[in-house]
Amino acid sequence: SLAEIAYAYDTLKADGICIYTNDNQGHWPGDPVLEPIWQELGRRKAVILMHPWVPTCCSNLAYGTNSTTYEVDFETARAVTNIILNGVLFRHPDVKIITVHAGGSLPSLAGRMEDRVPNDRKQYTPNGFIAEIGKLYYDCADATYKAPWAALSAVVPPTQFLFGTDYGPIGIERTTDHLPNLRLSREVLEMLERKNAERLLPRFRV
Repeated sequence: SLAEIAYAYDTLKADGICIYTNDNQGHWPGDPVLEPIWQELGRRKAVILMHPWVPTCCSNLAYGTNSTTYEVDFETARAVTNIILNGVLFRHPDVKIITVHAGGSLPSLAGRMEDRVPNDRKQYTPNGFIAEIGKLYYDCADATYKAPWAALSAVVPPTQFLFGTDYGPIGIERTTDHLPNLRLSREVLEMLERKNAERLLPRFRV
């Protein structure tokens, strides 16, 4: 992984990297075994897109639907919590993590999590759990419905919103058709659609 990071940045001149929320071998991003990777990404002040990948444990649960219906949203919350409560953001504050689908179930659970941080992990959330999730970026892919967006907006400032659609697996219209219904102000819409991305990746600023 360290060799791939070096190749991506030094040879390909990549603007960032993509990771999954787990490796299907029982490791989530905050696992101590991955700390050398975070050290290198922190040194490079990396921009990281993290996409959910349903773990083996939960990919074939027999409760009447496939895992993409809601397991992907639980997995996003699981991975972000793993990163925060294992101190990744605390040790490497210069990394910039983008998560998708408006954070999945994370915003809705944030208040409960705020109250339930274990005492031995509170050193990693000196200003509270919600303050930590407010440091991440959140795209709006397939999540411009009123309920998830209201939850995200309640715990994350609009400076952290990014436009995304999950194009490929699903159609762009699943995101764009619902966006007008959010009645975002012109200022917030500009941040979502362009300005926040320009701040995150300044070489693309026009």
